[in-house]
Amino acid sequence: MALKTVIFVDGQNFRHNLRDFHFRSDPPHPNNPEYRLDEKHFRWQEFFQDALAKFDYVTGWQHQLARVYWYYAENITPWSPNLWRAQRIVDDYGMRIPELTTDLVIQKAQDWYEHEFRRFHQLRKSVFEEIQQNTNFLEFRYVGQYVVQPFRPYRLEYDYDGNINFQGTQVGEKGVDIGIAVDMISKMDSFDAAVLVSGDSDFFPVVKFLKDNLKYVYHFSVGRGVGNETQYFSSSLRGLVDCFQGFDELELLTNYVNEHAGIPPAIMDTINMRAAELERILDEESMDYDHPPERDAAVIQRR
Repeated sequence: MALKTVIFVDGQNFRHNLRDFHFRSDPPHPNNPEYRLDEKHFRWQEFFQDALAKFDYVTGWQHQLARVYWYYAENITPWSPNLWRAQRIVDDYGMRIPELTTDLVIQKAQDWYEHEFRRFHQLRKSVFEEIQQNTNFLEFRYVGQYVVQPFRPYRLEYDYDGNINFQGTQVGEKGVDIGIAVDMISKMDSFDAAVLVSGDSDFFPVVKFLKDNLKYVYHFSVGRGVGNETQYFSSSLRGLVDCFQGFDELELLTNYVNEHAGIPPAIMDTINMRAAELERILDEESMDYDHPPERDAAVIQRR
């Protein structure tokens, strides 16, 4: 009998993990020196199927995917000009940037906010909708708010051309973790096992609650490196859940990068070179053992 399994993805946390995989072309492109992977660059159908195959392999049980819930903020902080904050910025930075005025600060803050606003909504429209169309049993769920503070400068300085570079602060999502926890508890009668793709320690209480009610709770992550040197992201839940599994960097780059997702050819070459390097590291590591480290069957087959 298969265990009905639901995967819960903390989208913002997972996005940060994915964007830690970044590459430079050789020679570096002058307009795009660093290329970061994100949600649009992966084949999620195979990713989630093979994630469950890993849990099948280590537990000896069969897991049936009922649904993947992928969470992001529903809206972004609304724009509101703040004359008092603008004056504080002029007071704090005026000695270094003499041409600052409250009107200029408000304009710079609004320009930055509008950029964040467009990026926030474009991600949902052009990326998430396409992923959902191409991935079975997946549903994006939008709860909480993406908080930005336009009048709290993260960067305010001259760029190389002498122009003022103004960036507000991206605080992050608020209320999304609560939405995930509520869904995990409210839907617990409909699944046998929950897979959490997040390392946020805020989930400790809900993990304990599900386990106390005799539900299996797993944690899945991705990691940099390969073999014994793999550094998994978001691993704070590892000691609390029933089972932890993940894709190391070689598995991720070899099996799930979508070559047709607009990745520049020069960057794709760099990704392939990195995968070859990791393969060599794994081969060298296996020579230190009488038997090479086991790799799960689903990944071996795909590679």
